[in-house]
Amino acid sequence: MTGHHGAMHRPGRARLLLALTVALTLGALLSACGDQAPETTPRITPGTPSAPREVNIVERDYGYVPPVVDLVPGETVLLHIINGGLETHEAVFGSLDAQLAYETAEAATVGSPPGPTPAIATPVGFDGIRVVAGSGQRVDLVWTVPESAPTASSGWFVGCHIPGHWEKGMVVPIRFVDANGQPLGTAPPIPLPSPGG
Repeated sequence: MTGHHGAMHRPGRARLLLALTVALTLGALLSACGDQAPETTPRITPGTPSAPREVNIVERDYGYVPPVVDLVPGETVLLHIINGGLETHEAVFGSLDAQLAYETAEAATVGSPPGPTPAIATPVGFDGIRVVAGSGQRVDLVWTVPESAPTASSGWFVGCHIPGHWEKGMVVPIRFVDANGQPLGTAPPIPLPSPGG
């Protein structure tokens, strides 16, 4: 009986050792993958004027999905801006200087009655794009990413400048990558909001 009882434990120990080995191996693999994920993106087929690459941006109250937007300089994209929030939002694609210019320009609309964001003057030298979407609305727009965009010293972002939204954190960085998903630099740090614009 002792021999039979001991035989029953051996397969149990073997299963336990196998389970521990598998768990440790998977943990090591996942840890290694987790270390690499922020640095590369899947291979991207850059968009062309005849075949733009589709890029989805979901707006919510008060943020964007995805948390980092990957773009290839010079590619043509078909932006799908989807407002999943309850308020009107915008997506301004541009350098930090352009973001701050929009923030200043739109500060003048504080206290305006609810409704669409008023048209404002485009900042001097602006080579990005601005898309406004009402609650539940989807706006599709074709745009060619400027070749020179990665040279902006303060980086590029997607931001919303409807009064108060930038301050609530409605901004994500743009990371410029090559067609293999390799970053051409690091994504810029999110600028700290300044109260009152």
